[in-house]
Amino acid sequence: WPGMKDDALLAFLVALAVAGLLTPLVARLARRVGAVDGIKERGLAREATPLLGGLAIFAAVLVAALLFLPLSQSVKGILGGAALITVVGAVDDWRDLGAGPKLAGQVVAALILVLSGVSMDIVTLPFVGRIEFGNAGDVLTLVGLVAIMNVVNFSDGIDGLAAGVCAISAAAFAVIAFDLSKDSAGVLAAIAAGAALGFLVHNFHPASVFMGDCGSNLLGLLLGAIVVEGSLKTNALIALIGPLVVLAVPFLDTGFVVAKRIKYRR
Repeated sequence: WPGMKDDALLAFLVALAVAGLLTPLVARLARRVGAVDGIKERGLAREATPLLGGLAIFAAVLVAALLFLPLSQSVKGILGGAALITVVGAVDDWRDLGAGPKLAGQVVAALILVLSGVSMDIVTLPFVGRIEFGNAGDVLTLVGLVAIMNVVNFSDGIDGLAAGVCAISAAAFAVIAFDLSKDSAGVLAAIAAGAALGFLVHNFHPASVFMGDCGSNLLGLLLGAIVVEGSLKTNALIALIGPLVVLAVPFLDTGFVVAKRIKYRR
């Protein structure tokens, strides 16, 4: 698939434009169907704000991916899993599903990716060297994908935070993937960055729309897929260290959130 590095910028711009144009339309739809987030103590919103921004992000990713990515088995799996988690999240934004159904949706979406070949079987660690996981790699990948979805979901607390962190992370992963000659993952990362930024235009404080669970879970799944396809499937030492450094902020934020909830038994 020649010229993918050149296509990355175009893919980024297409995703940026589609997300930016569709987000206001999705906000209107959310108000019409009642998918609105009321005023809460947690957050900066001073009035009820429409959700479902993730629908615009998914549309941007889908359009750009169909235009600039080869439809390999793994890409089809990523898009299929992304579609499923977007639908599950949208339903949750509209009518609260509860923790159980949401977790089940995350697991099934991650499983689609794993069954499509998005899985790590080896990793190279500093001072340890190459470690082969074998069949356990599928289980570890599934757990990791679900974990990253929840990390991004927990970080979606105030205006622009999750979209901004995901845009920066995806851009960094694009550089890493291209450096490791994982061009397809690099283009996907550029697409995710563009879609997140296109939405972020409308999500800066005061936000006119929230991405909702459909957006945070979608971006988490995409980042997880990019990590696996773009760095973990190599023998380079940066394969594991790079993603951990890039995602340090949301990982730490999630750690504090979990610790706080345990402390207050929430």
